[in-house]
Amino acid sequence: MNDLTICGIAVLVLGTCFLAMGIAKKMSIQKKQQMLKKYTELRKESLALQGTVSDYMLAEDNGRKTIDGNQSLSDFYRQLKSNHIYNLSDKYLSKVKNSNNPIFLNKAERNLQEQEEKIKTAKHLIYALAL
Repeated sequence: MNDLTICGIAVLVLGTCFLAMGIAKKMSIQKKQQMLKKYTELRKESLALQGTVSDYMLAEDNGRKTIDGNQSLSDFYRQLKSNHIYNLSDKYLSKVKNSNNPIFLNKAERNLQEQEEKIKTAKHLIYALAL
């Protein structure tokens, strides 16, 4: 092979690599935007659930009622608030927004999936209690 052919192949390979990197970056930006949207939705759901529990405690029993047989409603409410502060806070959202670290973003995505399940479970417990 002559030098011109080798240079042509090198340019082609580099161009393909840069194109693949650009596509991957665009996909990661879209994924991050979807994650931020989901984060905002879960945050709203968490706050609404806290409001529902608080209203119920004020109207019905001052938090003395047990939920799921072994936890008082007031303890459950404190747990909801604590979980929200730790996992759905503005500080955490800021970290996600400002990070481009794929390891951190994957961890944040798994965390959001866990939060979604926790909120779903909490909703079922609360709505079963209200019936």
